[in-house]
Amino acid sequence: MIAGRWAWGCLMLALACSAACAAPAPSAASKANGPPVIDPSAEAKALRLPFDAYKRTETDIERVERAVDVLAGRCLQQKGYSRPALPGVAVIEAPHRRRYGVMEPLVAQQVGYRAPITSAEREQNRAEEARGGYRDAAERSAAHGCLDDGMGRVYVEGADSPLAVRLEREIFERTRTKDPHVRSAFDAWRSCMRVRGQREYADPLAAAADDRWKDPAAVEAERAAAVADVACKEETDLVEVWHRAEEKLQTAALEQHAAAFDQIRQALEKERAEAARIVQPG
Repeated sequence: MIAGRWAWGCLMLALACSAACAAPAPSAASKANGPPVIDPSAEAKALRLPFDAYKRTETDIERVERAVDVLAGRCLQQKGYSRPALPGVAVIEAPHRRRYGVMEPLVAQQVGYRAPITSAEREQNRAEEARGGYRDAAERSAAHGCLDDGMGRVYVEGADSPLAVRLEREIFERTRTKDPHVRSAFDAWRSCMRVRGQREYADPLAAAADDRWKDPAAVEAERAAAVADVACKEETDLVEVWHRAEEKLQTAALEQHAAAFDQIRQALEKERAEAARIVQPG
């Protein structure tokens, strides 16, 4: 279910930050070896926003997915199949690690603008691989039906709010394109990038989305650009400026739509309770 988690993460984080979420296509070598394991820095883990309290955390996602897996396993057993359950894994919470583009020096140095995985995700991948695939098409078909049934039992309507997703996307884009403090920080960031010999990009997300990074021959250039990008973010305090702008508008949105967000909170609490009941019965 790791692919599902990444797709879900991109959906919920999609906002308009597709450049931050959609890393460049990996080279043939990186495909063979898999993404590198680099756990989030303390700064990345500390980056939080007001809307976070009304969204699934990585811990929520892991538990909900495991609850669906437990239900699917029981369903398959009733159909005559036996499939071991996935173990629980302690995840690492860093929901905004790539929200403003690459922000960690180690990531920039090692993989440029590409997305690493965490040690927890590596363990989840290993557990999936150890369990193996389905034995035949019949079992696969049965599993898909069981998973759909499990999702219907665990996921709670209202926990994914179109209003919250829309507001988050709009606030992100508003700060990116209209906030004078953020725009000023972008100007300073661009100037810093020029001094470091890098191309002129509109903002850090445009740098991450440069088509040049699709070429395996551009690996060193990509890493150099990412390293300069991170250094310029630190020099101009860009991440903090952008984060403060979003924080202010998200706080105002929560006040304006208090009743709707309270309903989201209640739905999330119900979903968490149901997932916990399934994963930890009794």
